[in-house]
Amino acid sequence: MAQALIATITDVGRSKLADMLQMGRSFTITEFVTGEGGHDPGDVQVALTPDPSNTSLPKQSFGPKVVQSKTLITPYCVEYLCFLDSLDAVGPLSNLGLIARYTYSPIAGDPLIGQSFLFAIANTPLVVKTDAEIRAIRVLVNY
Repeated sequence: MAQALIATITDVGRSKLADMLQMGRSFTITEFVTGEGGHDPGDVQVALTPDPSNTSLPKQSFGPKVVQSKTLITPYCVEYLCFLDSLDAVGPLSNLGLIARYTYSPIAGDPLIGQSFLFAIANTPLVVKTDAEIRAIRVLVNY
């Protein structure tokens, strides 16, 4: 069974969505990263509220890795399926970030094409992933 997380769009992600609507540039969420910066250090069973002002994943320890699949759940919600194989992200795990990459611009020679940014963050209580585990994580983003 896959773990389900609800991600918070970062301030940068919201800004890039606005830019997409205004300028016609487009991006796609292609990768994810994981780390150990999403839990309360005083109580590892408590997930912190994601900080949308982050431009990188707090205490990133693994990634980027390609998102396995994307599914439109509703007109305003997309599910990103992220797989961690047995040797991926072994150790403490309490946050996940979705990475977006610019893929199109109507501006010829736009230097943003190919650039990536942290689009969304999801935090969880601390878990320790072993090298014997394979994890499937469903990350839901509400637009």
